[in-house]
Amino acid sequence: MPGKHAAGEYGSGRAGQAKDVAAVAITAVGRMTQMSVPRPGLGATRPALRAAAALVVACTAGCSVVGAPDAPSGLERQVIHGERISAATRAHASRQPTGHAARPAPATAQHRVSGSQVTAIGDSVMAASAMALESVLPGIYIDAKPSRQMPAGVAIVRRLAASGRLRPVVVVGLGTNYIVTTGELNQLVRLVGPHRRLVLVNTHVPDEWSKEVNATMAGFVRRHPAVVLADWFDTIRNRTYLLWPDHVHPLQPGTSVYAHTLYRAIQATRRAPAPPSRGV
Repeated sequence: MPGKHAAGEYGSGRAGQAKDVAAVAITAVGRMTQMSVPRPGLGATRPALRAAAALVVACTAGCSVVGAPDAPSGLERQVIHGERISAATRAHASRQPTGHAARPAPATAQHRVSGSQVTAIGDSVMAASAMALESVLPGIYIDAKPSRQMPAGVAIVRRLAASGRLRPVVVVGLGTNYIVTTGELNQLVRLVGPHRRLVLVNTHVPDEWSKEVNATMAGFVRRHPAVVLADWFDTIRNRTYLLWPDHVHPLQPGTSVYAHTLYRAIQATRRAPAPPSRGV
């Protein structure tokens, strides 16, 4: 059920016991990560650490079930509703001719990028904001799911590209749930190719790996001028009153801020230089 698996990432916001236990678990995994990994490039330890991160999510879900009331919290309802909107955008896209959405926009186009030209892939932060995102970019394709990490996002981009359904602008908002590596971002650039544009959305999460995510993305964008950064962290860091108590997911007023942050970055792709025609 969407509500049950969604609770694993963002909790109920009302279960104090769950929050405390999850915090302990996250701290433990953070310490284990620091001991096991000097810097990114996890090598053989990376699958184990991703599994550890998943265990934190599972622990949070289990504790929330015990401590939270039966009815979904406001955040849970918001994310569940966002998942439904995401599914509706994909259903609408599936009725369009294959290959039409993948046709690149002219590099010198001066008109605004429309929703029908955008593929957006993300986690529960994007799901919580799906209604606002679809409002500012009608026709957008959204695939947003709680607890998603970057490897799953890369796989989705690969599948859409292979089927001819990857649109001219690709937005990837992942990093809430685990680190993002330069190797994964290189994969995205190769899959997006020279005739599309990539937008990366950074994170605002009160944990250590989100700092690493943001640093990795910032460095990558500096080295790849064709890639545009949607700086959610800088946009929201002084307006945390627009976030739920987890300091991660936007409240309804905050979803409009999130959507417009992505909108501006998407429009900025019109001015981005063309990426190299060959691999990075």
